Amino acid sequence: MKITKTFITISIISLWITNLSAQSFGLRDLSPLNVQSGEAQAMESFEESFAFERKIDPNVYILGPGDELGLNILTSENITYPLKVTPTGDLFIPSVGVVHVAGYTLTQAISNVKDYIHTHAYPGAKVNLVLVNVRVFKIQISGAVNKPGFVKVNPMERLSDIVIRSGGFHQLAREFDTKIIRNDGQKITVNYVGYLREGDLGENPMFQEGDRIYVPFAEMKNEGIVLRGAVAGSGYDIIEPNETLGAFLERRVKFNKNADLENVIITRKVNGGKILIEIAPQEFFSTKLHAGDTIDILWEKGVMVNGFVLTPGGFGFFPGYVAADYISMAGGNTPSGNPNRCTVKHRDGTVERGQEVVIRRGDVIVVPRTIKDTIIGDMSALHIVVSLATVYLTYLATL
Repeated sequence: MKITKTFITISIISLWITNLSAQSFGLRDLSPLNVQSGEAQAMESFEESFAFERKIDPNVYILGPGDELGLNILTSENITYPLKVTPTGDLFIPSVGVVHVAGYTLTQAISNVKDYIHTHAYPGAKVNLVLVNVRVFKIQISGAVNKPGFVKVNPMERLSDIVIRSGGFHQLAREFDTKIIRNDGQKITVNYVGYLREGDLGENPMFQEGDRIYVPFAEMKNEGIVLRGAVAGSGYDIIEPNETLGAFLERRVKFNKNADLENVIITRKVNGGKILIEIAPQEFFSTKLHAGDTIDILWEKGVMVNGFVLTPGGFGFFPGYVAADYISMAGGNTPSGNPNRCTVKHRDGTVERGQEVVIRRGDVIVVPRTIKDTIIGDMSALHIVVSLATVYLTYLATL
């Protein structure tokens, strides 16, 4: 009989250990995928009147099909032609001939046209060639953008413009690993995050016909985090390798006006469970983010509810409310949670327990798992009986 009790005890302990290894301390508020806040308001139509960031450098600008030029030939008479580069890359000059200009810089094309006119038509003429309007062409963008496909651009526009017309980056995009395949076969990797953070235009290039853009998807397990609270565009996001909290907040987060940066909390997976880490502003740039982190930006001196509740996260402070009120605001406890054993951590470091604790600004409420659920998890009573009976019958069979 002692041996039977020993077998039953061992089986219960083994079931308890199995469930402990599988438990998940706390539920994440995984909002639907949203377009990044600044990119969500994508420009839907392409405007033909261009806005340039600076004047065009004729030594850099490369002509292509569709560019519009103005040609003036001053000889015994004043001749002016509006010209357009043909689909084959040529300029057809009436009464003069055809000059190939596509692929040349504007400076080179001006020189070639002058030489051609002087050689074939008007030896002593004064020739002026100017760029009147730039061409429009399509470029392909694929991968982790919200509207992959072909978009209209001009040679003076950058990656940021193309991303906007593609509906913005998908929230699982590896923006820091954007691939560009040039028309000549050259492959370039662009860290678009570097442009967002530091304004580096080298990470926000311009394009020519035939270039392609590919934005890889990230693996949520290895690179993903969750952002919640007093911010615009909460939900999933992707972090760079070794990115700090401060660097992430700089390039990604737009705070609501009542966000409390003195009260930032990271929920992190550790050894099968989860821990809460309170980060002070002076620690933002020394705190590295880990895949699976949940970042909570609380409302000004707000209250955080975590653990086994339906919608964990930050909530505004209401004087006189007790822990039970905030647990209700978080959707109530899950079937696995025990609100009666909840803990309340105050900003001064003291801890109280129970649903009737009066909540102060900045408190953190954690609803733990029930003891019963910790031991048996999601197993039904029938499952437990069957498991114990199997162990017992196995023991009898060995006698």
